Amino acid sequence: MSNLTVRDLVAMRQLACSLVAGAAGAERTVVWAHVCELPDPWNWLGTDDLLMTTGMSLPAAADDQKQFIRRLSAAGLAGIAIGDDLQAPPFTHDMLSEADDLRFPVLTVGHATPFAAIGRTVAVAAQSVQISRIDRLSRLYDAAHAAPGDDTSLLGRLSAELGHRLHVVDVGLGSEVLRDAHPLDDGLVRQLQAGVSGRLDRLPPRMAIDIGPGTTATAFPLVTYRTCMLVAVGHADLEVDAFVLLHAQSLVGVEVERVTRERERTDAVGAELLEKMITGSISADAATTRLEQLGLTDTEWCLIGFDAPGLQTARTLVADRGFTFLSCSVGEEGYLMVTSSDADPAAELLGRHISAMGMSARTATSEGVPDSVRQARWALQAARADGGGLAEYSTAAPLFLPPTVTEAHFATRAVLGKVIDYDAANHSDLVETLDVFLSMDRNWTATAEKLVIHRQTLGYRLRKIEGLTGRNVKSSADIADLWMALITRRISSGQG
Repeated sequence: MSNLTVRDLVAMRQLACSLVAGAAGAERTVVWAHVCELPDPWNWLGTDDLLMTTGMSLPAAADDQKQFIRRLSAAGLAGIAIGDDLQAPPFTHDMLSEADDLRFPVLTVGHATPFAAIGRTVAVAAQSVQISRIDRLSRLYDAAHAAPGDDTSLLGRLSAELGHRLHVVDVGLGSEVLRDAHPLDDGLVRQLQAGVSGRLDRLPPRMAIDIGPGTTATAFPLVTYRTCMLVAVGHADLEVDAFVLLHAQSLVGVEVERVTRERERTDAVGAELLEKMITGSISADAATTRLEQLGLTDTEWCLIGFDAPGLQTARTLVADRGFTFLSCSVGEEGYLMVTSSDADPAAELLGRHISAMGMSARTATSEGVPDSVRQARWALQAARADGGGLAEYSTAAPLFLPPTVTEAHFATRAVLGKVIDYDAANHSDLVETLDVFLSMDRNWTATAEKLVIHRQTLGYRLRKIEGLTGRNVKSSADIADLWMALITRRISSGQG
C-alpha cells in the first residue's frame, strides 16, 4: 500500500492544495488520483482513490451537497480535490460540517495547478505498490488456472486469494449461477435485484449492499450473456484491491460463459433422450444406458409441464440449483423431468417465474415417461383453468379427467364421436369450431374473426354440433361435457 496521505499532498506547496474540511481524515492513504465530472463518481472510483473535479458534478443545494459527501465517504474514497477555478458552486456550511463529521477530506486546488501534476505525484508514490499488485495478480491467475481439487472451484480459489467470498448472481432471475456449499442469503439476493430494478440493460458499475455490522457486500457487473453481477462479501475492514478485482471479474465472466455453453450442450443431449423416451422410440434398456452415461441414476422421476416459452428459464434455474434433470419441448409445452425427491423444491423454484404448471405422479420410471407426460399435461390444463399456480396429478382424484389413455379415448368418443366422424367424412371443421367457440368464452364475434367465417356460418356449425352431440351450447352442464371432452381429446392425442 502506498504511504502517501492527504496531508502529504497538502504539505507539497507546489501543488497548491488547501484542506478546507475533514482535517481529521488527513491521514487517509491516497493510492490513486482520478478526474471525474459525472454526477455519481462513487460508482467509478474505488477505495483510497482521490477524486479530482472542477466541481461540475457538485450539486448546489445544501442537502444535496451533504448527500454527495456521504456517498463519497461511504465508497471509501480518500477525499475530494476541487479546482479553484469558479466552476464549482459555493461550498455550503452543511457540506463542510458533514465532511468534518465524517472525517472526509475536502481540498481546494489552485487554478494554476493542473490535475495531471497531482496525478503524477500519486503515481510516483504508488510505483512500489504496483510491484506487489503485479505479484498478487500473478497469484490470481495461478489460482484461476490451477487444477481444481475434489472440493474446490474457481470461485473458491479466487475467494481465498482475495480474502472475500465471491458469488455470481443472475440479477434477472435472482439465481446464484456458480452455487456452492455456502450460497448467498435469499434476502441479500432480493436486495441486489431491487437495487438494479429497471436497469438490467445497464447494470451499475458498483453497488454496496447493507449486510450487517462488520461485514460488507459489494456487487460489480460481469460481461456475460446472462445478466450477472459478481458479489464480494467480507469483513468491513478488509480492503479489496480494485485493480485485482477487475481482473477477477474478467476471469469469473469467462467461467460463467464456459459453464453456460457446457450446460447448453448437456441440455441438447438430454432433450434428444427425453423426446425419444416420450415417443417410445427408444427401448427401456437403451434409455437406462443413456441415463447412466449422462450421470443420471436409475430412480423414480416426476415430470413438470408448463408453457413452452418457459423452458429456458426452467433449465437455467434448476441447473443453477444443481438439480439432476432432463428437459424438452413438445408442441406448445415444455417438460422438466426431475427426481421425485427434487420435485417440490424444483416446483417452488419455477413457480417464481412460471405462472401455470402441472406435475405428474412421482413414480415415473424410464418406461413410464409417456404416461407421466399425459399426467403432467392434464394437470397443466387444470392449473390453467384455475388461473395459474401448480396442479398436481393424483391417481386418487385425477382432476376430473380419465386416468388412462383408453378411458380418455372412450370419454372423447362418448361426447364427440359423431362430430369427429362427421369431420372425417365431410372434411369439415366442426371440432375446431367448437374448441375455438368455448375457448373464446362463447363470444360469437371473436370466434368468427378467429375462424375467418361469417356469424351466420358459425351459427350453422353450432346447430350442427348440437344436433350431432345432443347437447346445447347454452346449457352449463352440456358445455362442461363438451369442454372436458375437448380437453381430454387434445391431451390424449398429444396436442396439448
